Amino acid sequence: MARRVTLRARMRYWFDNTMSRGTTGLIGWLAVASFGLVLLVTVAIEIVDPSAMNGDPLRVLWSTFVTAFSLSAPTEAEWVVLPMWFVLALGGIFVASALIGLLTNGINRRLEQLRKGRSAVLERDHTVVLGWSDQIYTVITEMVEANASRRKAAVVVLAEQDKVTMEDRVEHRIGDTGRTRLIFRTGSPLDLKDLEMVNLNEARSIIVLAPDGASAEDADAYVLKTLLAINKGPAFRGRPHHVVAAVRDSRNRAVAKLAGGDAIVLDGDDIGARLIVQTARQSKLSVVYHDLFDFGGDEIYMTVEPTLVGRPFAQALLAYRQCCPLGLLLADGKTVLNPPPGTMISPGDRIVLLARDDSMISLATAPFAVDDTAIVHGVRGPAAPESTLILGWNRRAARIVEQLDVYVAAGSTVDVVTDRADATPAVGRLVPRLRRLVIRSKAGDTRDRGVLETLDVASYHNVIVLSDDDLDALTADSRVLVTLLHLRDILAGRGPGSIVSEMRDDRDRALAQLTKADDFVVSEQLVSLLMTQISENRHLESVFADLFDADGAEIYIRPASYYLRAGATITFATVVASAARRGEVAIGYRVSDSGDGHGVVLNPDKEQVMPPIDRVIVLSSS
Repeated sequence: MARRVTLRARMRYWFDNTMSRGTTGLIGWLAVASFGLVLLVTVAIEIVDPSAMNGDPLRVLWSTFVTAFSLSAPTEAEWVVLPMWFVLALGGIFVASALIGLLTNGINRRLEQLRKGRSAVLERDHTVVLGWSDQIYTVITEMVEANASRRKAAVVVLAEQDKVTMEDRVEHRIGDTGRTRLIFRTGSPLDLKDLEMVNLNEARSIIVLAPDGASAEDADAYVLKTLLAINKGPAFRGRPHHVVAAVRDSRNRAVAKLAGGDAIVLDGDDIGARLIVQTARQSKLSVVYHDLFDFGGDEIYMTVEPTLVGRPFAQALLAYRQCCPLGLLLADGKTVLNPPPGTMISPGDRIVLLARDDSMISLATAPFAVDDTAIVHGVRGPAAPESTLILGWNRRAARIVEQLDVYVAAGSTVDVVTDRADATPAVGRLVPRLRRLVIRSKAGDTRDRGVLETLDVASYHNVIVLSDDDLDALTADSRVLVTLLHLRDILAGRGPGSIVSEMRDDRDRALAQLTKADDFVVSEQLVSLLMTQISENRHLESVFADLFDADGAEIYIRPASYYLRAGATITFATVVASAARRGEVAIGYRVSDSGDGHGVVLNPDKEQVMPPIDRVIVLSSS
């Protein structure tokens, strides 16, 4: 049987519901109470002192209203009326205090909501970053550089972090952001409602970052779910989105691409492994890659040049004074770096070139002088076996060994020294898959001076020091620094062909440079640079894919004696011509005596005389 609800209970329920509506409901009841108080006092004054009306009740009502909210009372009224004014004054104090309190609480609640970063973003043509990790600082720094000439540029960050905390951290690490406005919102990239806050449908590009501290499996799962939310979410389905993401485990890339649809998914570990292998075999190559990947130096552009249509690619190499052509973006969307010199440039093809800024992309007004007498055609001898020492182990180590096996000559060796228990079984699984390398492993703490002294480090052509990804970045990089300091002391006055060290935090690279190792690879930072570049130009994905493919064109730093006569005073145009005769593209050089600097110069002016150089930087297919 239904219980009987009294009228009082219904009224109380209705009152409670109106009070629960927040500031608006409370102010409404306060207005009712104020009107009731004013009306009650006005009626009481009429009853006690009828002469006070003077035939104008509205004036008395106005006087009581003003008195209630000005907290003042007439001083010359009749004594019989003064108590009414006193009651009205007390009621006015209550009303005014309550109103001020309500308004203050309402404003504070609104400010708290704004502080939480839950309001919708109305930006258009903006860059959205989903997720939070240490990569965010590299991404934002590069976006600020890329947006230096763009008006009303904005970067919107959605992450499960406090909005004020994100703002403070970015301001501390990056500082002034120039024309780029940073907008932070607190929410989960896995939540469809939170994704709607950042206006993905009108964003220029979307970058997905995996969280710090997560395992490779968990990080990739986070990226996969975010891509799925963007690609299949009801509010986003069927819309064109330019999404860039990266996975850590190569096995997850295929399923991530399925989840993301047209999203560009990079293989972070594979890229890191390839960079480490290429850099270990060529000193200062990391400097070249860093200059290519960031927005601060020379950048890769695609341009249509009708004047060169119908001409061979070899003519394009000397068609620009302050640009270095790298290859062609064909009309079908495929990129070919360092195509054969006789490749004809067809209508619809775009030239891929290296330039400091797009404003400098213009054809030379006159042919360049090439000194044929300075050009030589040095012949490289057959590749000799190499010996490589790997100190440390991480999830990329097996991929590094596999990539090294692609490049070295048969009979090469690689020795692994680490104290990680999972390294020996992993090495055992690698043995049957290697074609040219002979791999050996030894247990030992790479921070132990005694262990390092037993290795005869100076006898190796290449030394690779890896950062342990089972540890936090601070601890892992500290161990790398200790190992490098020992190596520097052991190898004083003698040394291997090169030492390349892997770092987790870019801030530690400055300290590592004091050890005078040859190269430093911060894998996550370089992946962040690649993601930012591709977010600005999706065609760069095919450029970088060709650059990292062992079967495509790659960057080599080769002795200048292969190309030039010793002691010749020449311009870079002669270097370009010499490399072209070998089927290569020259993109820079390394100064012979660079002092404490790296000495690498990319995309030099083709008319200026070069200083003495010892290396030429080229794109080559072999």
